[in-house]
Amino acid sequence: MNHLKKVMVALLCSAVMTAPIGVINTEAATFDQVNADEVFVNQDTDVTCTLASNVMLLRRAALMLGDPKWMTITESKCRYDYGLWVGGGMVCDYTFYGTTKNVVVVNDAVRYVVGTNSRQSIKQYLIDMLRKHPEGIVYYDYDIPHAILLTDYVAAEDMFYCSDPNKGTPTKRVPLTNSNVNLYNYYRSSVWYIKSPELHFTSGSTATSSGKQIEETWKVTDEAGLNFRADAGVSYGKIGFVPCGTVVKVTKKRENEGYTWGYVNYDSKNGWIALNYATKLENNAAAEKAKTDEPQKLEDTHNAFENKSSISADTIVLGEKITFHGAADKGNAPYQYAYYYKRSYNSNWTTVQEFSTSDRVSVEPLTATAYDVCIKVKDAKGNVEKKYMTFEVKKPLENKSSVASHTVYLGGEISLKGKATGGIGKYSYAYYQKRHEDEKWCQVKDFSEETTASFKPLKATNYDICIKVRDEKGTIQKVYETVEVCPKLVNSSKISANYVKVGDMIKLSAAAQGGAGKYQNAFYVKSEESSGWTTLKDFSDSTTAVFTAMKATTYDVCVKVRDFYGKVEKKYFKVYARK
Repeated sequence: MNHLKKVMVALLCSAVMTAPIGVINTEAATFDQVNADEVFVNQDTDVTCTLASNVMLLRRAALMLGDPKWMTITESKCRYDYGLWVGGGMVCDYTFYGTTKNVVVVNDAVRYVVGTNSRQSIKQYLIDMLRKHPEGIVYYDYDIPHAILLTDYVAAEDMFYCSDPNKGTPTKRVPLTNSNVNLYNYYRSSVWYIKSPELHFTSGSTATSSGKQIEETWKVTDEAGLNFRADAGVSYGKIGFVPCGTVVKVTKKRENEGYTWGYVNYDSKNGWIALNYATKLENNAAAEKAKTDEPQKLEDTHNAFENKSSISADTIVLGEKITFHGAADKGNAPYQYAYYYKRSYNSNWTTVQEFSTSDRVSVEPLTATAYDVCIKVKDAKGNVEKKYMTFEVKKPLENKSSVASHTVYLGGEISLKGKATGGIGKYSYAYYQKRHEDEKWCQVKDFSEETTASFKPLKATNYDICIKVRDEKGTIQKVYETVEVCPKLVNSSKISANYVKVGDMIKLSAAAQGGAGKYQNAFYVKSEESSGWTTLKDFSDSTTAVFTAMKATTYDVCVKVRDFYGKVEKKYFKVYARK
């Protein structure tokens, strides 16, 4: 992937927006129009999935900008004529120049914009992005590697929809489960999106943008009534309930998630309802008659109940159970509950229990990963409300602490390193030591987030080490180590004489105290005129070596002693040879 920044691509006027300059309509297409099969394309080669996905993104934007020649935006033109493909990869940021409006496309790494590796956070980030960008976003998974165009998210199905440019997939809007992309690849994924202009759907001949005022009278005709939402989409929170028969004034319209939404004021609140389940009253006389036929505000006796279900924890450890608790408020009791869960990256739900009066069930997940939960509540009249939640299963806490070395010499330090995996939350560490022959432990450092500790042993003996790790749940795991403290290695070697005559032989005798185990010795000599040492004997069990003074000069002599653990001590001598 070639990450060139701010590449400006001048598209020819014949291949871009052809509406008159100065006339900018950012609501020139419906949801169905931008999701028509002919809008989507397959990639031309095995390595151009990002380019093909960006082509689909630009086509949808062109439709929403009113460009009748949107089909002239192809992979071939974007690759060869307009330079979106540079050095074997898709450019990061670029500007698609048009005659009506420049389209600025940027690329962001998901982990930098999300700031967490929580699957729920990434999912919410993508949902929020699709709310802001109904034209879609391009999602690239570096590990596969592969890119797709995410078209929308349907909250009622808890499903992302996309178009996968892979040659083996159909060119149409399909559920994300039909693709191979992992949306939760936190460390290695990115998105392309249109930074400007802001685009919206139009609902057709009677639709207006969310910023234009209309005045239409509608009557809620669905006998179950309608949820009153904070914004135009089933993924937005409910702020109330509008009963069947209620007559409302619609002042704005918007297309989203396959529904036509109307902006109304009801019960002293402003919000959105799905007009698919309401009827437009064509004239004021009909509207006034409807007001007298039905009260504008009815007592809710249907499905105006809230799913208050919950789960016992957001995070558990593999081997533990998690409890699902079904609960509801208002509505028509008695209630029944159904429970489902699945791994977050799977599409198939596992049924824990179908509808029954049991308000609690427990499961023991078999894999350490993230899970989605769905709890359905059904009231006495058969109305159903769903609630989705997530939890994560962590691997058991494992203490991987260690010592820097299992051997130190008296006078040195014993260094300890705290490390752990699994468990829940942040770790804290505590460090202890004692001489092997003692019974009582001495604390080096109490529990803290410090991952290192050290102490200086006072005696040449074996020391026992204990390192404890504790997670936020209070689970503690211990690791024990043994460190041998050796006496300091002392080189006490000697030579037979410091002053000799030319032709005399000098004897070198190696000796040592302390250290560990059996010693080995090495002997070296050089004259003061020489630049390098001559090895008399390399390391061996031999304790002596000799050399003859061949000329009148000064000789440097070195005797090295090495113990069992490789500790080396050197001792130097001067030998003066005269005629």
